[in-house]
Amino acid sequence: MYLIIVLFVMFLAILQDLIYSKLQNTGFYLSESMLYNTFWAFFIPFTIFNNQLIKKINPKNKLRKLPYNLLIGIAFSLLHIVVFTSLFVGVSYLLFTPAHRFVNMFNAAFSNQFYIALSWYIIFPIIYVSKVKLPYPTTTFSETLMFKIGSKLIAVPTASIIFISTDKPYSIVYTSQQKFLDIKSLKEFEKELDPNIFLRVHRSTIINATCIKELKSRSNGDYDVKLDNGQVIRLSRHYRNNWQQLLQ
Repeated sequence: MYLIIVLFVMFLAILQDLIYSKLQNTGFYLSESMLYNTFWAFFIPFTIFNNQLIKKINPKNKLRKLPYNLLIGIAFSLLHIVVFTSLFVGVSYLLFTPAHRFVNMFNAAFSNQFYIALSWYIIFPIIYVSKVKLPYPTTTFSETLMFKIGSKLIAVPTASIIFISTDKPYSIVYTSQQKFLDIKSLKEFEKELDPNIFLRVHRSTIINATCIKELKSRSNGDYDVKLDNGQVIRLSRHYRNNWQQLLQ
C-alpha cells in the first residue's frame, strides 16, 4: 500500500515539474526531477520505523500523547530531509556538473518540504493509534496467596479458593479444606486475583467461577449461586457487569 501511494505521488510530482517547465518555458530534465522526487520514497522506511517506535512509546495518558507525537514528528522530518539531501548530493556528484552543494540543497528541501514531512509524521501516529490496537504488557496474577496462621506462613493455591467474604475488620478466604482470616480488603484481593476467574458478585463476596454448581434466579435481577462446597451466595444486580458472563 505504501509503495503504491509513494509511486503515485512521485508520478504526480514529476508530472507537475514537466507542466511547470512547459508553462514557464524552462528546461526539464527527467533524471534530475526523478532524483529530487525520491524525497517521497523515504516515507516508506521512515513510516515503518515510525510504526515500531509508536508501539514502544505510546503513553496511555492522552495529554502526554501530543508532545510525544510532536517530538517524534519533528525528529523524523529532520532525519528525512537530512537523509534525502545526502542521497541527492551524493548522486549529483556522480551524474551532474556542477554538483549540488549540501547546504543549498538542504535549505531548499527544508523550505519546500519540511512542512509536508512534519504534517505526515504528526498526523499518521494519530491515525495509526486510533486504527491499530497496540499491545500493552499482559497482567499476570499470582498462583498462590500467603496467609499467616499463628507464627506460620502458608501458601494457598488460588485454584483451591472457593470464595472470599468479609467479616470486618477481616476477610475470610474459604478453600475446599479450610478457611483463613486476612486483614486485606476485597478490593486488595481483586487486584491479586484473575478477574476472569474470581468475580466480585456482591459488596461482601468474591467467588471462584470455576466452583459454581448451580444458578437460580430470584426474579428481581438478583441470582443465587450454589458453589461446590454447598455454600449459597447471592449475586447482587449492582455487580451484574462482573457476573453477567455466567448467564451466557
